Amino acid sequence: MKKIRTKILLLSTGIVLLSLLPVVWLVNGLVLKSYRIGVNPRVEKALGNNVAFSRDLYQAYKVQLADLLSNYIDEAAVSAILTAPAAHAEVLALPADAGAWQLKGVQIFDVNGRQVWQSFRQGTDADSLLEINFARLEESSAGKIVLAERERNRFIALEKRVIGGNTFHFALQAALTADFLADSEQGLEVYQLYRTLAVSPEAVLASFRNAFLIFALAILLLTVGIAVWLSRRITRPLGALATGTEELGRGNLDYRIAAQGRDEIGELVRHFNRMAGQLQEFQEKTIYLERMAAWQEIARRLAHEIKNPLTPIQLTIQEMVDQYRGEDADYAQLLRECHGIIHEEIENLRRLVREFSDFGRLPELHIQPGDLHQLIREVRALYPKQEIELELAENLPPLPIDEDRIRRVLINLIENALQADPGHHPITIRTRRREGRVEVEVEDRGSGMSVEVAEKIFQPYFTTKKKGVGLGLAITRKMVEEHGGRIAVHSTPGEGSRFVFELAEG
Repeated sequence: MKKIRTKILLLSTGIVLLSLLPVVWLVNGLVLKSYRIGVNPRVEKALGNNVAFSRDLYQAYKVQLADLLSNYIDEAAVSAILTAPAAHAEVLALPADAGAWQLKGVQIFDVNGRQVWQSFRQGTDADSLLEINFARLEESSAGKIVLAERERNRFIALEKRVIGGNTFHFALQAALTADFLADSEQGLEVYQLYRTLAVSPEAVLASFRNAFLIFALAILLLTVGIAVWLSRRITRPLGALATGTEELGRGNLDYRIAAQGRDEIGELVRHFNRMAGQLQEFQEKTIYLERMAAWQEIARRLAHEIKNPLTPIQLTIQEMVDQYRGEDADYAQLLRECHGIIHEEIENLRRLVREFSDFGRLPELHIQPGDLHQLIREVRALYPKQEIELELAENLPPLPIDEDRIRRVLINLIENALQADPGHHPITIRTRRREGRVEVEVEDRGSGMSVEVAEKIFQPYFTTKKKGVGLGLAITRKMVEEHGGRIAVHSTPGEGSRFVFELAEG
């Protein structure tokens, strides 16, 4: 079986390799071609220009935000607000959004960083500005800066202005549109990724090849594992079948293989076990028929040897009784008693001779279609004083049988049931159809028998009765097997016995 296992492994590995090699060649070519198409100077330049444009536009937006704040500051309005905030609140109203900017609010701080006025759109929180931001503003030569927090989308334009001899810090808080930030971030990420690919094309291709090789190796190992499991699953029952055939060849017809799965291999194992059982049954039947033939030959010879001297013995003793004319009454009485005993034993011997003769010279088999149920009813009519219950299958077709043989089988089984049941309980005869065969069952409610007796009950000259030679059930078995059937007994001591025999439907 090792050769089969090796072939399965080599075949599975070859199939995997043959299927992977073209895939490796094809995918590698496609990746190289795709890489060369995608990674080229023109694409890189276009992506770089896009990033530079986004950066320049971003800086222009920051300048625009600073200009918005500068244009917003009106010194007269601021002076009015600082003089009477409540009366001139609308003078410095927050301007409308401009371009990509969404304006959130305006704050005015004194030189010490204290807020003196603010105006925010509804729903916008006024974040406090840190002193460090005012310090940065003081360091700016232009007197204005723009603070940017891209992650929070929060931008603040700061400008220092002297009004009425006092220094004030103005703050304009705004946010860019989400689309602009998302597009610029995405463009930068794509450019950085592209730069990575362009810098190390060999590394990218090597990574791809390594990943593909690992994937192919995993498939190969998985295939080998499945092939090993499959080869064992196939070769193990095949090895068991090889061992089984060797055992059958040695004559061990009792050998059976453990049941396998429900696939074709399991079906093959079941066929093997069924064949072994049929061979064993055929061998047992052959041995039984050979023994029966030998016993029949012995029975014929015994019947011949015993039959011849019986009549002279009987005539001689009868002559002795008839010719005695003496006056000795005791002797005459003894002579008559001896005559009676010898006569009785001669009759027993004649009965044995008849049984031997019947056993040794069974008539030839005449098979023809017959009505089994009608035959059973006819046999039941032979026992008017015995209750025999019938449970017969419906629509039973004519069976190929020798009616005389089957009649004798039924009579033998009924006689055996009567002898086993002195109480004369009802006897039941059943018929059943099963897979192209007909089962006939004769059940009694007698004393039953032990397992040891049941195993020997069909052997010639085996009997548990005081009278009889033990040929009735042996003849019954032979006649059933002549029809291609089988007979068995199922018995429980104290409860009764069931004799079941099979007949083919056609």
